[in-house]
Amino acid sequence: MKTLLTSLVLILSNSAHAQTAPPQNPTGQGGQQQEQGDTPTRDGLWDGRFNGGNYIVRCNSIIALSKHEYISDGVARVVEVNLTLNSAQVVRFYFLEPAKIETGSSLANAGTQALERAKGMVEQAAGRVSPTLTTPKVVKNYPASTHAHTVEFVLKEEARLNAMFQSLERGFRTGQGRIWKE
Repeated sequence: MKTLLTSLVLILSNSAHAQTAPPQNPTGQGGQQQEQGDTPTRDGLWDGRFNGGNYIVRCNSIIALSKHEYISDGVARVVEVNLTLNSAQVVRFYFLEPAKIETGSSLANAGTQALERAKGMVEQAAGRVSPTLTTPKVVKNYPASTHAHTVEFVLKEEARLNAMFQSLERGFRTGQGRIWKE
């Protein structure tokens, strides 16, 4: 849960930073704009290219694919995509945002207080951090939140997570490789 809360703080800090920083375009090699998208390939590999790293898997190695949503600790809404492989490795992709809980409930009050504290910390730190540090990242604390054989990616936008899920599903159903870019 600390991982999710830490990621939420990073997302909130990105929001705070985005209000004062000029928009930035992601660039590929040679300074060219890197395009988001989903491109079919003939090699049978699903090749995910994320801001935080890459993940490549053989489409025929995917046993199951799931997407679900939940509220974590009453503070964060999480949309999570899981891949099940014929191995010990677990792969998770997720999007986080502050939870929108009905006002007046004790859960809402606790969540609001936690968010307010997090926002305060973010505002204090916003002026001291590099723009690249405000990009959401998975944070793991060994051994509490680090699980052996677990690969995790956090995406900045829910729409991109949904697009990635659709790309994975196409590769899973057809066995055809794909290159997907965040």
